[in-house]
Amino acid sequence: MVQENPCSSLFLRNYAQFLHKAKGDLKGADEYYSRAILADPRDGDILSQYAGLVWELHHDYDRACSYFERAVQAAPEDSHVHAAYARFLWEAEDCEEKEEDRHSGLSHNLGGTANFHGGALAWATASF
Repeated sequence: MVQENPCSSLFLRNYAQFLHKAKGDLKGADEYYSRAILADPRDGDILSQYAGLVWELHHDYDRACSYFERAVQAAPEDSHVHAAYARFLWEAEDCEEKEEDRHSGLSHNLGGTANFHGGALAWATASF
């Protein structure tokens, strides 16, 4: 069906959903959601689903947030789009809190302060 309708956002989105949910092929889903967005860049549902995939696959907060914002602008009355955006914000905040807890736990357990310098974890310990 997709080969017969390569410009149909509906077919492209449905195939992306199939790859994502049924096959677990996140990279394939990424490709087909991208194609669906090119076919219809104002479809809030597609933008929202792609934003969720961006977060799941890449954990790229800024990029996912950008797609969710576009989805809300494209479909301001769609409660599913708003719910997906809210779920994303909740999950992203939860991930951030867990990361902060993990770093404060490392710091506490090793008796120092965890600092990131140049992408590497460095420890500072106080000596009195």
